[in-house]
Amino acid sequence: MTRNTAITILLAVLGLWLGWRYLNAGLDRPTPTTEADVPAFIGSPAHPRPIAPAYDREQHPFLAPIGRNSMHNDAAQSDSYTWAGPLGQSAEVSTQQFHRILGSCVAQSFASNGLMYGTCVTPFGVTLVARRPDTLEIVARQLITRWLPIGQKFSGGVYFHLDEQDRVLLASNDLSIQRWQLQAQGSNYRWQLEADFPVGDILDAAGPGPHRIIDTMPDWEGNYWVITRAGLVGVVDSEGNNGRAIELTDEGIDNAMAVGRNGLFVVSDHAMYSFKRAKDGSIEVQWREAYDRGSAPKEGTMGWGSGTTPTLIGSEYVAVTDNADGRINVMVYAQTPRSGSQQVCKHPIFPANRGTTENSLAAVGYSLIAENNYGYSGPRNVPQSAPGLTRVDIVPNGAGCTTAWENLTITSPSAVPKVSEANGLIYLYTRDKGNPADLHAWYFTAVDFHSGELVYKQLTGTGWLFNNHYGSISISPEGAAYVGMMGGVVKIVDGAP
Repeated sequence: MTRNTAITILLAVLGLWLGWRYLNAGLDRPTPTTEADVPAFIGSPAHPRPIAPAYDREQHPFLAPIGRNSMHNDAAQSDSYTWAGPLGQSAEVSTQQFHRILGSCVAQSFASNGLMYGTCVTPFGVTLVARRPDTLEIVARQLITRWLPIGQKFSGGVYFHLDEQDRVLLASNDLSIQRWQLQAQGSNYRWQLEADFPVGDILDAAGPGPHRIIDTMPDWEGNYWVITRAGLVGVVDSEGNNGRAIELTDEGIDNAMAVGRNGLFVVSDHAMYSFKRAKDGSIEVQWREAYDRGSAPKEGTMGWGSGTTPTLIGSEYVAVTDNADGRINVMVYAQTPRSGSQQVCKHPIFPANRGTTENSLAAVGYSLIAENNYGYSGPRNVPQSAPGLTRVDIVPNGAGCTTAWENLTITSPSAVPKVSEANGLIYLYTRDKGNPADLHAWYFTAVDFHSGELVYKQLTGTGWLFNNHYGSISISPEGAAYVGMMGGVVKIVDGAP
């Protein structure tokens, strides 16, 4: 090697090191926002109108309390809270940028130690973080998955759950189920890998790779389940042993799973399934029901088939949406196996050829909230998605479904709707039709659960970094709202009246 070659290599390494330091330095600053002449607040502060609970929610024996254990709040994937969120009273908005290029802190959960746990996704991987919820300061971080997910669907730790000991349960791209414990060291914290259960062998035995695990969750007996993009369903016992996996032939999976006392519920790109683990460790298909997947993917969807994570309604029903041509439908099924069809209703929503949903339904009692994501085309593009928000009620005794209301003026491009039972509000993340068409101006938005009418919109910031791009809305037990966005996370909390 010549002296000039050595110097060239040294300078290249130094440049890479300096670039890496720059990209990862100063990560505690607010997310940059651009100035724009748009209203900061639209509407009026809310007056609470509580929703009477229709049944008692059943706590999962191996997960943290309902409302704070996952992206969708609980094992039922209900996306609803018993406590209140912001009412829009003199709201205070704060942000924290996670990465200089982009870093979406997609989901937040709330541990019993008072800290907030979440996952943040950058072009370089998935990072597990712990924050102080009042200041958004990150007190511990742990890189979970190294990847370059450009053009790929996510996997490897984006979905996570808090177990009954506040350990973070996730599946890495190393094909293992992992439990991470946050440990205090004086005034500092660090993540400790508490358990690691490899599942690559059982997945290889069931079907060809590469395997991209979407989600992992325990069932009611403490067995750990995994599902993959290629349509594999696997399970190991509570110690990571006695594993089995099966392949859903010619079917893929694009959404997370739901778990209840009656089993595990998974929607593939062809059918709705219920599984359980048999006494001999094998996987039993309790029932399978095909839905209408349409003739092609719709504009605004990530795959060809249902875009919704299954949502459990008590111990009676499970719901998703289909991908039918024309109008899509809310599909409700009975959870427990029965003779004939499991279908309770097939109920059309949104205008024909202008409707789809790529987000989980929110369930409050026997009501389901669905938003329209038709036309959403990614974070850098100013969203031109179609408006639509609707509430569908399941008729008593499972006699069908009915539309309680439909609002075709509100546009929520990609945020999972969240509902507060305590104040009767549906929370969304929207733009406003009165803003310039070429402007990324984003609002934390509240809609009346009872009527479907807009209550208020609070501006969070302008610029594409404020696009949530499927980042979740989370409401803390203290009533603050957090939204994962391309530029990190934004917090909204009521101020003094």
